Amino acid sequence: MLHKLNPGRALVLGLLGWTLTVAPAHGQAPSAALNSIRREDFIVKGPVGALAVRRVTSRATPPGARVLLLLHGGGAGGVASFDLPVPGGSLAVDLAQRGLTVYLMNVRGWGGSDDPTMAPTDTTHLNVTCREASADIDRVVQTIRRRENVPKMALFGWATGGHWGGYYASHHAPQISHFISLNSLYGVRAPWALRASFAHPRDSTRFNRGLGPWRLADVAAMSPAQWDRLIPAADKTRWRDPAVTQAYAQTAVETDQGSATRTPATLRVPGGWREESFNQSLGTAYWRASDLLMPVLGLRGALDFWSRPADLAALDAALVLSPRHKVVTLPQATHFVFLDRPDKGRDQLLQEIVEFLRQ
Repeated sequence: MLHKLNPGRALVLGLLGWTLTVAPAHGQAPSAALNSIRREDFIVKGPVGALAVRRVTSRATPPGARVLLLLHGGGAGGVASFDLPVPGGSLAVDLAQRGLTVYLMNVRGWGGSDDPTMAPTDTTHLNVTCREASADIDRVVQTIRRRENVPKMALFGWATGGHWGGYYASHHAPQISHFISLNSLYGVRAPWALRASFAHPRDSTRFNRGLGPWRLADVAAMSPAQWDRLIPAADKTRWRDPAVTQAYAQTAVETDQGSATRTPATLRVPGGWREESFNQSLGTAYWRASDLLMPVLGLRGALDFWSRPADLAALDAALVLSPRHKVVTLPQATHFVFLDRPDKGRDQLLQEIVEFLRQ
């Protein structure tokens, strides 16, 4: 059943099990957009509830095209991260226009996916671990492989999504053709600027579980201050369009199922990634890159505030069984490089991904 739909409600109505044709992105001519880009939202039954998934293709996507799944990080969900309705805000569309079949998903607790199962009184639980995220990814990967009739597919993870994706790919190598990580931590002990904000107030080597199992953020908080802070120019708009920043923050909150029930409207996402990230920064390895048996591309922005050069170096050294691997530092790229301007790393990011998948 097809339904014409306001794009802002697509992910929510997708929970009802409908197949959705989404309206053109803002800034595009309606006829051109409808003829070139197709978005389909659907639900996959996950281990603990519904998982929201979107498929993005274009006229440039040929039959039998390489299939790529995009994994969000610990902040905004998949749509806000990779498919904003403004020019320059959709990595998914740009990849589809370069000939890929692109999917994005929300791990449990993000976007239109159901929340993880928790006791109402549990205030310190590690809420969504890499193992739980991997179980969600597996359900989605199996569904996509059946839909596309492919034995393997490629996986891209940003920040915490790279951690989740690496864990998944290291345990499910036969199903993944290529693995790509961007701005991700990788279990190596090295200085980390965010460690103090996650540490126990009386013990800097322990995570502060008093932060609770959830992260809450309103639209203002989702406008990334860290994004601005590391941009080496007084005029931050040289790196990114303010319309993209605004769309990111608003979409992150609006696609949260329960945001309208809170005053002010807020994004609420699981917080387990904070503890695992803290532990990774101190050298805890949750998965081993030596178990990645597929081609691997490791990417990092030189202006990233989350990952460190040591993470990329450690990943590179550990890829001993990957048949082909490459690590690249994008010299002008921030943590949000796929939302930055083309000449600030975004074009290079697209080129690296597409060339890697075509080889």
